[in-house]
Amino acid sequence: MSQPNLTDYVARIFASFERVNSESLKGVVDLLRESIESNCRIWIIGNGGSAATASHFATDLNRCTNSVGKSVKAMSLCDNTSLITAIGNDFGYDQVFSRQLHNSASSGDLLIVLSASGNSKNIISALEWAQNNKVTTLALTGFDGGQAKVLADTSLHVPTSNGDYGVAEDAHSILCHFLSSQFRNFA
Repeated sequence: MSQPNLTDYVARIFASFERVNSESLKGVVDLLRESIESNCRIWIIGNGGSAATASHFATDLNRCTNSVGKSVKAMSLCDNTSLITAIGNDFGYDQVFSRQLHNSASSGDLLIVLSASGNSKNIISALEWAQNNKVTTLALTGFDGGQAKVLADTSLHVPTSNGDYGVAEDAHSILCHFLSSQFRNFA
């Protein structure tokens, strides 16, 4: 058995960041700024490790304020396990996010999807619902970006090897920390 090599793992994370488009990152900061200034709600979704990142990102954004001191309205749709399992049981797991958006989101809101593959059916369903209901969409993706990269209004793609979930999810976590830091002292 080979020894764990942290240096190689960290190098894969750095290599993925070197391939992130800096103009896309600037566009994401601008999109978040516009959404925060507009006082719209920000909905965040993901599966597995990305669900944990979605919850963390919503928490960090909720600690921020806009330029006139109003709180940011961010919510992870991954946190209500009773609702998620009820929707999954009654309508199918592919609708666990789109049904929640249907109940709570409004035109002009922002939906942020976090997905390593960009191909999860429930992520795609939520993006399609958002498009049909004038909710702006942002996808943070890994691997080759999948369908989410193409469907979203704005995409921040972190190119990683296909199946390298840890690197994609770690990169997304770092990006979410960076993004929320841009608004912590906004007022």
